[in-house]
Amino acid sequence: MKPKQITIKDVAKAAGVSVATVSRALNGLGGIGDETREHVLQVCEQMAYVPNTLARGLVMQHTQTLGIVMPDITSPFYSRLMVLAAQEAKRYGYQVLLCNSFRDYETEIDYFKLLIGNQVEGILFFPVGDLSSKNLYQFMRYIPIVALNEMPEFSPIPYVCSDERVGGRMAVDYLLDCGCKSLVFVGLKEDRLAHRYRMESFLKETNRDGIFAEVLEDGRSYKSSFERGYGQFSEFLDENGKLPDGVVAVSDATANGVIKACMERKISIPEQISLIGFDNINGDLPRIELTTVAVSQVRLLRQALDLLVKVKEKGKLSRDQIRIRLCPELFERGSCKKEIE
Repeated sequence: MKPKQITIKDVAKAAGVSVATVSRALNGLGGIGDETREHVLQVCEQMAYVPNTLARGLVMQHTQTLGIVMPDITSPFYSRLMVLAAQEAKRYGYQVLLCNSFRDYETEIDYFKLLIGNQVEGILFFPVGDLSSKNLYQFMRYIPIVALNEMPEFSPIPYVCSDERVGGRMAVDYLLDCGCKSLVFVGLKEDRLAHRYRMESFLKETNRDGIFAEVLEDGRSYKSSFERGYGQFSEFLDENGKLPDGVVAVSDATANGVIKACMERKISIPEQISLIGFDNINGDLPRIELTTVAVSQVRLLRQALDLLVKVKEKGKLSRDQIRIRLCPELFERGSCKKEIE
């Protein structure tokens, strides 16, 4: 038999009070005494009553719930971002509904529809790729949405992001300061705007006399950033007799793949190759402390939640107000060999 769902009427009957009294007790409203409130809450606990948040939200015009959509919760970067998003949303008084889009555009759209149908008050999301803007901007008419990554230039979707061009420049300049003369860029995925901006800065900064620079690309499809880093760099090492003295990995996960390729070939980091990544997800590995460039995820999320609240309260904001780029930091660790002066 299907279990009977406990309703507010059932609670009122069991407590010997009116439905209005139960509602006041649950919502912390006045008009009832402390003893009555405590009695009603005890009955709710005994009956395992769960308020219908959606129904209550429809009446009160708010559900105190946000949607969080991430592309891949198996990735350390996105899983940590999702956990922190839930924690930070709680600080703002929101509960969250967490969704994994599986790096699939259709799934991303379906989750937006589901979340809006469940009356969330806003959505924070990390886009699957460039097409996310085209697919999702239509939902701005229903609720505030804020991206946690830079959107294409034409996109009207508000976003808060790391300034990837600055980050790319910081990574290259650091390796050049370490004395590197031959650099490669590993892990580029063309449909990732952040990847492209990091790569563009890489090429711009290495366009100097005496600096060899190469962006590693291939037509293979990899399941993860780690596999892409391992596959691309392994192929590069097998085909080239001379080692680069510096590697910029497009992410820390990609850098881990580079580390594996080097370990298999007994190439020492940082003695033979200096390595830098992005995201700051794993600074301390068993054998390598990875130098990386990143914006604090907590800072990113707090800025995004502030922007979401502003959009919700004020509606239309200026272009500058809805496009927030945060300057990243460089976390200096042991994966880069400093030049001895």
